[in-house]
Amino acid sequence: MSISWSSLGEIEVTDVWQIFPVEVTSDTFRVTTTVTDAAGWESLRIRSGAYIQFIYPDSTKSQKTYIPVLEDATVYELPLPQGFREEGYLLRSISCRLASRWVGKIDFISGFAKWNLKIEELI
Repeated sequence: MSISWSSLGEIEVTDVWQIFPVEVTSDTFRVTTTVTDAAGWESLRIRSGAYIQFIYPDSTKSQKTYIPVLEDATVYELPLPQGFREEGYLLRSISCRLASRWVGKIDFISGFAKWNLKIEELI
């Protein structure tokens, strides 16, 4: 049996929350991080992982999950809360933002090394 993944998109992680354009139903996600600013990554710029957070149909949000920048894709199990499942809510959106304590304190353009976050859901 082969495993199939469906792309939710790839975005540059910034200092503001961004929502991936596709709602998800899966509990299993493959996350790939790609450094797009190698010079910045090796310089004194801040290298920060990201937080991802789910937004549910009633506009509540999940706890944040920390995503480090890694060379290899990583699989995460992030299940839909049982209460939502019991109420029939199966769709949710994913948002992301840099995880640094420096967010909002220094300029994003000049202060942070740049990288992309790609998320796929297991189908």
